[in-house]
Order: sequence, then C-alpha cells, then structure tokens
Amino acid sequence: MKKVLILIGSPRKKGSTAILAMEADRGLRELGIKTETVFLNDLKIKGCQACYWCKKNDVADCAVKDDMQTLHQLMKECDGMIVASPIYFGGVTAQTKAWLDRMFPYIGMNLTPKMPAGKKVSFIFTQNQPDARLFQGGIDSFMYAVGLSGLVVKDHMIAYDLDAGVKPSVEEKKEFMDQAYRIGKNLIH
Repeated sequence: MKKVLILIGSPRKKGSTAILAMEADRGLRELGIKTETVFLNDLKIKGCQACYWCKKNDVADCAVKDDMQTLHQLMKECDGMIVASPIYFGGVTAQTKAWLDRMFPYIGMNLTPKMPAGKKVSFIFTQNQPDARLFQGGIDSFMYAVGLSGLVVKDHMIAYDLDAGVKPSVEEKKEFMDQAYRIGKNLIH
C-alpha cells in the first residue's frame, strides 16, 4: 500500500493550512493511499548543528538525536509527501524552516541528492495577503531547496487572502478547497 507523509508547519491545528492539508489527505485516502500527518509544532527539532557527521559518513542520517529522527524514518518509508505551511514574514514558518534545515543529510557535498529517486512532494501555502504572488520569491526558494534533496516537486498552491477569525474561512473558498483536494489526488500519479 502506498503511503504519503503530510507535514503541517502551522501552529494552528484547525487553521486554514491544516484544513487545506486535510482536504489533500481526503483526496489521497479516496485513492486508497495511507497517510500520516505530523504537526511540526508538536515536535522538538533543533537546528542543524553543522557537525558534518552526515557528510563525513556519507549517509542520509543525522547525528542530532531529537524528533527529526522520527521524521527522517517516516520520509524514508513514504512514497510521497505534502508539506503545508503558512507564509510568515515572506517565507515558511520557523517550524517548517527547521525541518528544511535538517534535510541537510539528503544533500551531498557536491549537491547530489540522497533522497530515494522518484519520491514526489507537493506544497500547500497559505497567506493573509490578498496578492497571491506577493511572497513568490520566498516560496520558490523554499521549493527549490527541498528539491535539492532529490524530492521531485510535483505541484503547489497558494491560498491567499486568508486570516482565521478575521476573513471568511478557507472552507468557504471552494477554489482553494478543490485545489488542495486535487493536490492529494494527483501526488502519486
């Protein structure tokens, strides 16, 4: 059975980012794909310690013992990933950035990818600003960095003009809900 790991970088478990990630999850489950969702905010993840243990030993493992060890294992076991994050201050959340920093073992010293070939990743981004392209530079940079690991970037969406409790709920924005659902449906294909 295929398995997809969904990483949510929002501190809000019922916010727009989580709602859209669960819509992608619904699309996956309808295809019979098993999912596992992890809220990065619940984990204790240190930043990369620049010890170069992974490079010295030429392995896609990390010497730092924290909750990232569990994520590394889940990433190895999954067939694909969805990473969902709000955009704060022009980029992904600190929780999501900590995950990215700890992807260092999946990039060789000469930038060769170490992730098993063919594993796909799609992204769901949310922001409160009404201009969907406002933070495109930060989003593109993040997706590029994730792709350096060897994960194949399949798709992404930016749900904009959202602010829980202030603006209409993302659930009222059918185009975003449909797009998130399709991200789930199309990830493994």
